[in-house]
Amino acid sequence: MKILYHSPHPNLHLEDQTGYGTHMREMIAAFENLGHEVHFLIAGHQEVKPTKKQEFQARKSPLKSILKALIPHLIWESLKDIQLILIDRANTHRLNQLVDEFNPDVMYERSHYGMVAGIGVAIDRGIHHILEVNSPNVEERIKLSGKSLLTQWAAQKDRWAFSTTDHVLTVSTHLAEHLEIHKLAKKRSVTPNAIRVGQHEESTLDVTRLSLSIDESAVLLGFVGSIFPWHGVDLVIDAVAHLQKKERRVQAVIVGDGAILEELYSLTQLHQLDSVIHFVGAVPQRDTFMYTQLCDILIMPKSNAYGSPVKIFEYGLSQKPCIVPNTLPVTEVFEHGRDGWVVDSTSDAIVSAIESIIDSPEKAEKCAKHWHDKVISKHTWQSNAVTALSGHKG
Repeated sequence: MKILYHSPHPNLHLEDQTGYGTHMREMIAAFENLGHEVHFLIAGHQEVKPTKKQEFQARKSPLKSILKALIPHLIWESLKDIQLILIDRANTHRLNQLVDEFNPDVMYERSHYGMVAGIGVAIDRGIHHILEVNSPNVEERIKLSGKSLLTQWAAQKDRWAFSTTDHVLTVSTHLAEHLEIHKLAKKRSVTPNAIRVGQHEESTLDVTRLSLSIDESAVLLGFVGSIFPWHGVDLVIDAVAHLQKKERRVQAVIVGDGAILEELYSLTQLHQLDSVIHFVGAVPQRDTFMYTQLCDILIMPKSNAYGSPVKIFEYGLSQKPCIVPNTLPVTEVFEHGRDGWVVDSTSDAIVSAIESIIDSPEKAEKCAKHWHDKVISKHTWQSNAVTALSGHKG
């Protein structure tokens, strides 16, 4: 089968070592591993990386800063939406070219706010269309940037997309219900994030506790992911501070980079934890497993209400007890007391879970194995790819 993979978002890069980058790469690989031929159009794909000078100019454009300060916020956001419409039109032209060249049987599209070129081309060309929905696009856009004059138009485009595509995939039942996809879609499936069996064996990195100046006898907590406010990494630092005061020998390793990293450094210094909180920074995805293997407990402190955190599945490969956030997309796949510890995103709840794991080693080991076995058997990118293609009759 020939599959055309399309991501219209102009700022999502296939190469990025993030959850969305992993999702795109692994779905393409899963289709290929099933024996399908895959071509892709990813609007944010960078075949040639910009120079440092170009990156600096893009970030520091004085004209853009001046215009943004002068133009009312609503108009500024509306201009950004118009730019997306123009990109979508350009994508329509390129998709039609690829259809002519490739003659795909299926188009698989990652949805984005107000961008529906893929569905339009699929309808016009008689191609089976699959739409992957990872978030409430309009709500997320408003939360991050605010409203525009085209916000309602984008919401209407979303609903049109959900009802027009042949098959909608969401990362959770909660997201589907929140967006009323269960009322709109011709066919829908839930495909939470996942792992590729064996991916944790790909790293050649040699890292030890000694090389990171970590106490060999300490209980080591681990977090891997982007350092953004909604991931709650500050709660890990607060928990370590609390446990240190109770004379628990607990340390933490934090793997990743992001917007609030400097704030976390400051919080660490405030608690005088410089010697027990170990910041590794960004590393390639394949190497994250070498760090989680050093840990005794893996933590995802917080997640948004609709997301399926890819890291909790990757944590399962390390077969270590996990602490995960109490959100509906998480509890749909992860059972408290059986797969690990599900907690509210507070410092007290995380501290309590850590102490429970330390004081109940047999239960912790049993939970870690159960989550590992569940991830390996039920949550793989290849099984998601099979589900995605289940509605195609070709």
